[in-house]
Amino acid sequence: MLKNLRNYVVVFVPAVLFVVFCGYFLLQIALGAEVKVRIQGYDPRDLLAGHYIRYSIDWENTDCSQFSNKICPQKDFEQSYKFYVPQEMAIVLEREIRNIQNQAEIVFSYQYGKKPIALQLLINGKSFKGKNIRF
Repeated sequence: MLKNLRNYVVVFVPAVLFVVFCGYFLLQIALGAEVKVRIQGYDPRDLLAGHYIRYSIDWENTDCSQFSNKICPQKDFEQSYKFYVPQEMAIVLEREIRNIQNQAEIVFSYQYGKKPIALQLLINGKSFKGKNIRF
């Protein structure tokens, strides 16, 4: 009987911890306000090799009125960011983001004093999701 109990603990404790972690992460997203932040300065080698965009935030062109007190919380966003993209979209996104006429933004779920969570990438206000996308 003790052996069966040990087997159940070994199997179910990691599963329960994983569910709790996912629930906490989803709660953080749900409680946060969606904000759009302009991005700049990505590394195309990262996009093609790792299928992610490493970018920095362009505070000069970000609408700070969407934050409380109409002030951009630059300290909360201080870090290096990566936004992962599907392999089949990497070439298209590289071309579109590199085009200086396009406006690239990231939508974050943001709570004051907490680490922001990137939700989606927008190019000229359109999400890149979908296979037959035209920017």
